[in-house]
Amino acid sequence: MSMTLQRKLDELVVHGDSGDKASFVKAFVPLDLTEEDALGYLSDLTDGAEAEGQWTNLIAEIKAIALGIGVTKIEGDQVSQAIFFFQHPLLHNCDREVSFICGVGGEWRAEG
Repeated sequence: MSMTLQRKLDELVVHGDSGDKASFVKAFVPLDLTEEDALGYLSDLTDGAEAEGQWTNLIAEIKAIALGIGVTKIEGDQVSQAIFFFQHPLLHNCDREVSFICGVGGEWRAEG
């Protein structure tokens, strides 16, 4: 995995471990997402009906990817795109796929 992507994943884990949802969202969402949509996503993670479960699952997934736990395959060139295939760390028999893209200035973000 590229060092810049690993640094991004590590940054997301730090935000997740500290419970800093605003900083996590700012560092995670696609760069082309509108501010309104980013605030809506933050609200879903903070105030939504399933906010706590959604946050817990999201951070568990990011940690799994960052540490390589349960990751079965990584597709993409890992320079401009990386698609992680992995077993969800908290949900039994739940296969997941998460894609990151590297944008302008080498900034890695979740894709779409």
